[in-house]
Amino acid sequence: MRLRAILFSAILCLPLLSFAQQEINQVATRGNIYAGYSLLHANNDLGSSLGSSNFNLGGNLNGWETQGTLNFTRHFGVTADFSGNSKQLAGFSALGFSAGTQQHMYNFLFGPTLTGYFGKSSVFGHALFGAAHSSLSAGVNFPIVGGISAPLDGANAFAMAFGGGLDIGLSRHFAIRAAQVDFIRTNFNSLDSLTGLISSTSNNQNSFRYSGGVIWRF
Repeated sequence: MRLRAILFSAILCLPLLSFAQQEINQVATRGNIYAGYSLLHANNDLGSSLGSSNFNLGGNLNGWETQGTLNFTRHFGVTADFSGNSKQLAGFSALGFSAGTQQHMYNFLFGPTLTGYFGKSSVFGHALFGAAHSSLSAGVNFPIVGGISAPLDGANAFAMAFGGGLDIGLSRHFAIRAAQVDFIRTNFNSLDSLTGLISSTSNNQNSFRYSGGVIWRF
């Protein structure tokens, strides 16, 4: 009697096990490629150090971000993260002609990523390390002809980012990154004030980055 009960219970559990296996396999987890919009909020204001309210080189910088993640297991992988952000600082435009200066910030980061799945969606966290490049440039734009720009100053520094986000699954291979938020720490030298990130003698800068976009899973 007991053997029959065990066999009957096992038969009843087979569909549940099959369903669970389908749930596990319905999301491609070997890796993913992400591309989307990026908003970088730099908390530093060069204007205070220059004594001029006309130079607010911190604030929000709009741009892009792309990532590639290769998973060694279902939940652990390594991510390469590249982003670029910029902000118009000063300038003027008239009759289709414009001129001004821009601040640029680029991050090149690598590091481990942990991912947890629920259905087709997932949450993740990462710790990324690498380099940042910040610069100022000046440019002009002519009607029909187009524009040209030239760098004024630039600097490189160590950078690291800690954060994570939420991906909403649409299918086995495609998802929407609803939100990714990162705390970014850079170490530009205080002498590199023209890069637009430095407001004091400190060699450390703290910024926050938000991004959202589309993901292809493979």
